Amino acid sequence: MCSVQVYTTYMSPLCLACNYLPANTFYQPDCLLGDVDSLHLANGGLESTEKHATVTAKEAEAQSLNPDTHLRLSPSSAVKETPKEPPAETANHVSPAKQSGFSPAPDRPEDQNNNSQKSASPAPVSHPSPSPSPPAAPSQPKVLPQTRTNLKKPSSERTGHGLRVKFNPLALLLDASLEGEFDLVQRIIYENPSMPNDEGITPLHNAVCAGHHHIVKFLLDFGVNVNAADSDGWTPLHCAASCNSVHLCKMLVESGAAIFATTISDVETAADKCEEMEEGYTQCSQFLYGVQEKLGVMNKGLVYGLWDYTAQQSDELSFSEGDAITVLRRRDDTETEWWWARLNDREGYVPRNLVSGQMSQIRDSTVLSRCG
Repeated sequence: MCSVQVYTTYMSPLCLACNYLPANTFYQPDCLLGDVDSLHLANGGLESTEKHATVTAKEAEAQSLNPDTHLRLSPSSAVKETPKEPPAETANHVSPAKQSGFSPAPDRPEDQNNNSQKSASPAPVSHPSPSPSPPAAPSQPKVLPQTRTNLKKPSSERTGHGLRVKFNPLALLLDASLEGEFDLVQRIIYENPSMPNDEGITPLHNAVCAGHHHIVKFLLDFGVNVNAADSDGWTPLHCAASCNSVHLCKMLVESGAAIFATTISDVETAADKCEEMEEGYTQCSQFLYGVQEKLGVMNKGLVYGLWDYTAQQSDELSFSEGDAITVLRRRDDTETEWWWARLNDREGYVPRNLVSGQMSQIRDSTVLSRCG
């Protein structure tokens, strides 16, 4: 048996034929000893004839010492008995490292003599164990904001056909009378113009307080209630007197305003509401007090009932709205707020705050408020 040293750094085609594996440094090939010379010749290693002769002599001596050597199979016969794999399969031979599934070791750096250097293994680094984090919420699909528009979409159906926004006529009339929108007042005047709001305020109150003379005249000519009182008993005449507007006071008195109508909280007439520190006080107060003095005296004491009144005592006189009443005595020793009057063939006391020198032309008789 021969010992052949083969360098592992080079692999020739002959080594492939001998099933040489580079992983084994010393390997006994299955080829004939006679082929070893060819193997070395292929590797470029030429051996001397002396070494070859020495090997032959030692082989002959071994055969002489062992007579049973003829029974042994020579390496060449062993090779003959073992079928050789075709070169194609040898070329596709896989190393044991690959068959076992282990990955080859990484290449190590080499020095100038092609000796691999052992690199110092890095010290193990301890990493803190991560704390379990809560599962992330599923991401919602991002919805792009859509621009709102009033335009009708081509695929949408039209809804609300024929619907219109309708405002409260009373609210419109109140606002138009206060703002002086005469055209709007004329268009919506037919929607019960004497109807008050929750506080008892009518469009005539607003027009008088705002000083819109043309709207006041229009409302009076239309026949609104000139003596409508609010929640505190204020009539449009009280409002005109508080503004020291003589012109508006005359318009209201001529339309049948109650000159002696009083408020609820302070029991004052329109003449008492004139603002002494404001311009026009003298003219306004003189006019109103003058009307009070003349009422029941001029026109032979003829006055007109502003509301229906039913007698509460036996000496009182009952009358209806619009009745012509003749005042016989305005005051006496016992009564100042009541006048003695005659209606047809009856006589009795009548309250002065319910009569006027002019008959009120009220068309909307369903909305009436009583002063006093």
